Amino acid sequence: MAKQQSILFPDTRYTFADFFCGCGGLSLGFIQAGLKCVSAMDIAPEPIATYWYNLCYKTWSHLWVHPENERAIKSLKKHASGETSNHLFPNGVPDNWLEVKEPMPCLNLFCYSIMDLEPEQWMELCGVRPGDIRIFAGGPPCQGFSTANSSRSIYDERNQLPLRYLYYAKVCKPDYILIENVPGLVTLGKKKGDKHGPFVDWIAEAFDDAGYNMAWNIHNCADYGVPQKRERVLFIGARKGLSIPPEVERNYGEGPGKIPYQTVLEAIGHLPAMKAGDKWDNDPHPYGYDHREGYVICPKCLEYNKEERETCIHCGCSLANPIRGGVLKFPGLGLLLDCQKPINNDELYKIHIPPEMVYPEMKKRK
Repeated sequence: MAKQQSILFPDTRYTFADFFCGCGGLSLGFIQAGLKCVSAMDIAPEPIATYWYNLCYKTWSHLWVHPENERAIKSLKKHASGETSNHLFPNGVPDNWLEVKEPMPCLNLFCYSIMDLEPEQWMELCGVRPGDIRIFAGGPPCQGFSTANSSRSIYDERNQLPLRYLYYAKVCKPDYILIENVPGLVTLGKKKGDKHGPFVDWIAEAFDDAGYNMAWNIHNCADYGVPQKRERVLFIGARKGLSIPPEVERNYGEGPGKIPYQTVLEAIGHLPAMKAGDKWDNDPHPYGYDHREGYVICPKCLEYNKEERETCIHCGCSLANPIRGGVLKFPGLGLLLDCQKPINNDELYKIHIPPEMVYPEMKKRK
């Protein structure tokens, strides 16, 4: 009796699909974490064009557009030339892209409404089976839930999209599901004496019906080192039999043992001044540092830090001997530290000459 050969299927353990993907911010985080994007979907052609350019790969990625959506077709012909930047994927896409550790582009990008494409059709187009894609991630439109919407209502048609998304999960059977939205989802329709509005219960019921345990919480991005106080509600679902991943520790905040919140200046203050329409690329604009009261530079990674910090918020280096003057870098000249005068990026923006001609006291440092 002949022995049946074992059939090897691709390793799909680290795959995800992004629904309501927009320009791809959520996808980018997953890709940079080492996960592989099998599919991303959004109804709006403009963000899809941005997603295609940044997170897809020409001649490898597929762009699917609803054949009856004439506005999307017209818009994508205008905004998506077919080119992709490939700046995140300079080495191309290998045959074993599901197994390599490097960030890989999105394979299938859909300009579709999740309401117009059945999950079975979607799986067929992606070439996957139920259970192949391990993580579903999605941030359904928030306009119907947002407190900024003065006419928000539980009857807003857009508010049904989280339930449609969970129906996809019921059919496609990923291991984990993420829903991200504004905190207004929790309060919409809330009555006096209730802990939350009805959408939390409806979503919980949909998770259970799809075969998932669910936990939810409201998170402030600033608690995780983002230089912005921005709250979002996250629903995490795990297929029954699997454990819900624990929450990441909130290291930033006020109080004992917490890292003080990161500021915008610390996050992007080291970047050179640019004007609208400029590209950095390889232009010989200088890298400068504007000295600000109460801020210093880490001697290791050259990033901004509050003067009161003991260690660098970016790399953990000791700030016992920080750079207090400034940092100046010109192409071909090298790096100058502890400049005696504060560096004004607005002035440096127009300069393409050696810095000692601007600050004579730097001649000795050359």
